Amino acid sequence: MPEQSGIYQDIKALQSSLLVLRQKIKYLVHNEKILGRNILVLNKKIASKTETTNNSTGLNFQEIKDITKRMDNIEKKIEHLEHSLELFSKKFAKEEDLKEMKYIIDNINPLEYATISQVKKIIKENK
Repeated sequence: MPEQSGIYQDIKALQSSLLVLRQKIKYLVHNEKILGRNILVLNKKIASKTETTNNSTGLNFQEIKDITKRMDNIEKKIEHLEHSLELFSKKFAKEEDLKEMKYIIDNINPLEYATISQVKKIIKENK
């Protein structure tokens, strides 16, 4: 029985870790959305500045270059976030998988089964 409570504690610790990871993933997704919105805003600003430049007042070449560099940095950050999300989804078990493992452990209780070496030892003792 003490071993079972240890397993239950391990499962609870895993569930807590998964909750923290889930929150971090939500935070990453939220930041990705914000970065996407910022890109849209910058694109609109560039479009409006381009129109004013065509009207002989607006951005100079250096300002356009700076905005383009900022956009490239934002795109790199988004790619990095997407890559991080892929790693999270591949590296950690999903909630459904953990629920399935918990169901198996609760119903089958592998601690009640004997190992092959234990069975051989019992057979030798009974002879």
